[in-house]
Amino acid sequence: MLRINKKTEYALLAIEHMCLLEAEGIRHSNTREISETYHIPYPLLAKIMQQLANKGFIKAIHGTKGGYLLAKRPHDMSVADILAVFEGPVAFADCFKEAKIDCPQWDGCTIKDPFYELNHKIHELLTQTTIADLAKKKSPIPSKEVINV
Repeated sequence: MLRINKKTEYALLAIEHMCLLEAEGIRHSNTREISETYHIPYPLLAKIMQQLANKGFIKAIHGTKGGYLLAKRPHDMSVADILAVFEGPVAFADCFKEAKIDCPQWDGCTIKDPFYELNHKIHELLTQTTIADLAKKKSPIPSKEVINV
């Protein structure tokens, strides 16, 4: 089964949250608020936010009223961009994870071409899906009591 890891899931939730806040006119958010809203362990989310800032998706605001704000427009960030930070390249099968294929079955493999095509389609879909797409048609930010992640 295809799955994204928790870091990726939390990163997407955090960026979507920031996008929703920005749509309401709130320019920045802090890690504690996001952590409490989505029941994400604070230390883990703090590391995720640092990674997103290091990659240029969000900017850190230092000080007592600090937090993070989006460094890019939601339309300019794709789901594939965020996945690449925490998962590496999109790979439907292990053989597509590395640039050099090191598989004893590669030469006689009968499923590599269909898998390559499927991998390409998945990557294309994730690249075309933006953070703005995730945030549209959403209700306001959920109350802290309702979310179960």
